[in-house]
Amino acid sequence: MYSYLYNFIQKIILKKSLNSDVGNLLKNIKFQTIIDIGCGEGDVHNYFKINRNQKYFGYEIDDYFVQKLKKKYNKKNFYFSKKSINQINFKKFNPKKTIILLIGIFHHLDDITIKSFLSKTTNFKIISIDAVILPNQNLITRLLFYLDRGNFIRKLPVYKEIVKGFEYKILRNRYLRFPYDHLMCFKNIKKKDINKILRVINNR
Repeated sequence: MYSYLYNFIQKIILKKSLNSDVGNLLKNIKFQTIIDIGCGEGDVHNYFKINRNQKYFGYEIDDYFVQKLKKKYNKKNFYFSKKSINQINFKKFNPKKTIILLIGIFHHLDDITIKSFLSKTTNFKIISIDAVILPNQNLITRLLFYLDRGNFIRKLPVYKEIVKGFEYKILRNRYLRFPYDHLMCFKNIKKKDINKILRVINNR
């Protein structure tokens, strides 16, 4: 039931998919493997097509999405599993050739879970996008944060304390039809590539 409600709400509130920017980011980063944690509908593939030499691993806790994606992407380089972030075996991936995506995930995870994840993925390339609490935010923004199913929307200094060693970019009112702020985080991605990525985002 939640899966259908999720899709309905997404269509109403989104003016731009978070994965649209992620797809453009991936075009500017070298990798062989994607680990998409909380892959949902696999929306990133609408904006970025992996080639035959790349592999995609999608992890999701909702079996509805897992089974749907297995049917949709029935190819040898696509792999989907029903697993939480704590259940993923990161040791089987090469950190130098792998990028991890966490799109709208951190605000569903407590501090201990995030720190555990980061301790296992020290050398991986990582991109995350999540809601962020900023000073003097719009009343509508605060109301939407209150209604969000995630229990851990954090202030920017708290993110920086937990998600250490990342580069940060604030994205204001970019994805929703309502006032809403997101924080994009990068780890182990070259500064020149981050600047290139941000230019792409700012021009779209």
